[in-house]
Amino acid sequence: MRTVGWRGFVPRSPLPMNTLRLCTLTAALAASFAFTSLAQAAPPAPSAGRFTMVHHLPVDGVAEIVAATPDGMTLVYTSADAGVLGMVDISKPEQPVLLPRVNVQLMGLGEPTSVAISPDGRYAVVAVRLGDDVANARRGLVRVYDIRQPAAVKHVKDITVGIGPDSLALAGQGRTLRAVVAIEDEETDAEGDATLGGQRPGRIDVVGLQDLYGGTSSGVQSIQLVQALQAVPGIVYPNDPQPEFVSIDSRARKAVVSLQENNAVALIDLSHPTRARLERVFSTGTVTRNGNADLKKDKEVAFKDSFTARREADAVAWVAPGVFATANEGDGKKDKNGVMPGGRGFTLMNTRGEVVYETGERTEVNALLHGHYPDGRSASKGVEMEAVTAGRFGGKPYLLVGSERGSFVEVYRVDDPKQPQFVQLLPTGMSPEGLTTVTKRRDGQQLFVTANEKENSLNIYRFHARGAPAGATEPQLVAKDAGLPWGALSGLSTDGTHLYAVPDNAFGQSRIFRIDPSDAAQGRLTLDQVTLLTEADGKALKVDPEGIARVADGFWIASEGKAVADNELIKVNMAGVVQQRVKLPASVQAKFASPKTSTGYEGVTASADGQTLYMAVQRGFDLNKPQAAILKLHLPTNTWTTALYPLDQHSKDAQKFWMGLSEIQLTEDGRLLLLERDKGGGEGQAINAEVKRIYSVKAADVTEGTTLTKTLVRDLRKDFNYVQEKAEGMVVFKGALWVVNDNDGAGWTRWVNAGKP
Repeated sequence: MRTVGWRGFVPRSPLPMNTLRLCTLTAALAASFAFTSLAQAAPPAPSAGRFTMVHHLPVDGVAEIVAATPDGMTLVYTSADAGVLGMVDISKPEQPVLLPRVNVQLMGLGEPTSVAISPDGRYAVVAVRLGDDVANARRGLVRVYDIRQPAAVKHVKDITVGIGPDSLALAGQGRTLRAVVAIEDEETDAEGDATLGGQRPGRIDVVGLQDLYGGTSSGVQSIQLVQALQAVPGIVYPNDPQPEFVSIDSRARKAVVSLQENNAVALIDLSHPTRARLERVFSTGTVTRNGNADLKKDKEVAFKDSFTARREADAVAWVAPGVFATANEGDGKKDKNGVMPGGRGFTLMNTRGEVVYETGERTEVNALLHGHYPDGRSASKGVEMEAVTAGRFGGKPYLLVGSERGSFVEVYRVDDPKQPQFVQLLPTGMSPEGLTTVTKRRDGQQLFVTANEKENSLNIYRFHARGAPAGATEPQLVAKDAGLPWGALSGLSTDGTHLYAVPDNAFGQSRIFRIDPSDAAQGRLTLDQVTLLTEADGKALKVDPEGIARVADGFWIASEGKAVADNELIKVNMAGVVQQRVKLPASVQAKFASPKTSTGYEGVTASADGQTLYMAVQRGFDLNKPQAAILKLHLPTNTWTTALYPLDQHSKDAQKFWMGLSEIQLTEDGRLLLLERDKGGGEGQAINAEVKRIYSVKAADVTEGTTLTKTLVRDLRKDFNYVQEKAEGMVVFKGALWVVNDNDGAGWTRWVNAGKP
């Protein structure tokens, strides 16, 4: 890997990592992946310090930027679409309480884009955009609120700033308090981003807030950037600066401001108490990766491509004196020379513009190992690292970097900024936009919080200086090495020693994953083998697996069809070669109200002797009726039986949040366990996740035409705060009932041990 800084500076190579130890794969799989000797497996953590998730909180409206009061008892987050500040009482982190929201709009206008809390916890200072499109540009506001009584927040004052304020950060305290505001002025139009050719350049406004404490306000000082940008090589759109994100150093003497679209950062000198000064501007340069990236959206993950890309950092954060981190999301387009947008990782830089550390391929390999790599974004900026923050936990410096497209946060120890040490990967809600640390609570708890923009939720994590406690009920699945990309788990089975999972059609060639659960109590599951499925003639099998059943001589796969006739049971041997294919008979197909019904097979389970199969049909035969269907196939006689299964209904909107079955398992005592879920959860809908339940019916009751009677076994939403939309896999393993969700190929895969079935 070669990384070029803004002046052709070649940084020190990242910390070497152990050479990948390949597992045993089929020849076809081994040929489908290309690797480098660096960063193929995550290195051991440098200390016992770990974060564990203590709560996942759905909120009403988008959650973007989040801040915490200094006492660590209250969170404040922005919700631009609703025009409000949300507030959360986290005095008990495991049981957060939503507080009344604060409307920050002015005469029905306004989107809060950022929030910061004064060092004494008295004020919330909010950047509010009133409009920055081409036709209706309005100067923005900094709005100040007294939040000492969260149930009765009071508006204190407004300060007018430039058009389209984005990020805001506070420097100083009391009579030295100032806000540094990135005036982005995106100049959007009906088609999206636009530009006025430098007619409305963005800037940085430094806003005096000294008068809040009895001092004299230093007013609004606007720092112009065009002239400085024009003098620096490597700047994109130098006549149209668009400041994005602000971070203040620990001494409140310097601000670093990203200019994402310009591929630059600006340093602001705040050492004078009333006058800020532009210290310097420099390009963040480019990243080059050779033979260790995936640039193809093809339903496979193969790190074998090369690219050069502008970093185009979104968030920035100070990590150490004179060193800051950039989250290299990317924003622009590929240029005429083939240089792409977005560095697909993060960078540590010093105040001279030199690269101290570059993550290279490590971030995307970590995403692959943990099932978070978004292949759908391979051709366009990859994981898109968007958020970053830093803090001291257990007395040690930590860096936390969030991925918009992969929905995760990487955690690093940064004792030496030249060699950050990877600690762990934290799953988050969809698209973490805002990050904040909580490290000074009186009770000694140290927390980390993410605001997840796409899902409308917050994640709260607790730091454990001596390592995470044992007895984990939600272990994390990690691949043994980078030859085992995984995700989209849609069905589970077991042989009593291992778990087996199938992904749906998020992957091109169908496959079976083998999972070693021996370390589950220590919080880890290991994906140690993959079997690619092939036709008898050796061609790749490409179907939509939604269920799997282990039998003595192989597996039965339930493939969901795009239409009724396409639903199929596929028998494969232990090598993954198709042995038998079974279509729905005409008599069963005729029961469907429409032959175009696409909500078909969602699970399969087998009797102990392997002679009887039971299948779950997601929404039954008629989508207008609240019934799923259970099918039974006696293989020796090819006898089919159909029964109806009554579905629960969503209390808010039964049509939008329709119900269905997503898994079926036969127990030793003759029950069929059914995983029933609604469409609540997922993108923008975490707060509407309502029904994620496991019911049982008697297998003996599956007789032709009967409507089954179900018994509640577990309410996952109530008992485990399960708000993931696609609870899709379920299996009984060594007396415990395990549930997993389909992450649609990238994102949080949540494994829940739900206890005895």
